[in-house]
Amino acid sequence: MVSYIVEQVSGRKLPYNAAGIAERTRPIPSRVIQPGDLVFFNTLGRSFSHMGIYLGDGKFIHAPSSKGKVRVDRLDNRYFAERFEGAHTLMPEG
Repeated sequence: MVSYIVEQVSGRKLPYNAAGIAERTRPIPSRVIQPGDLVFFNTLGRSFSHMGIYLGDGKFIHAPSSKGKVRVDRLDNRYFAERFEGAHTLMPEG
């Protein structure tokens, strides 16, 4: 979902997995996260196994499975808060 949205908005192609996207983005402190930044989670016992797009007000949008359902959750949701690995922003091109 994230790679599709980034490509539609910016024209930039990203990998189709969270770990690949994490490698091509810049980590940022959680205290400066802005809408449009990416949030990463360890949901499968490995780093960067899930991600979403930060919406603001502590919320992010993500696709928890490949079954096509997209939803909005809060970063302070117990499940996601325990698995949060950090925020990244897209690196400027060039």
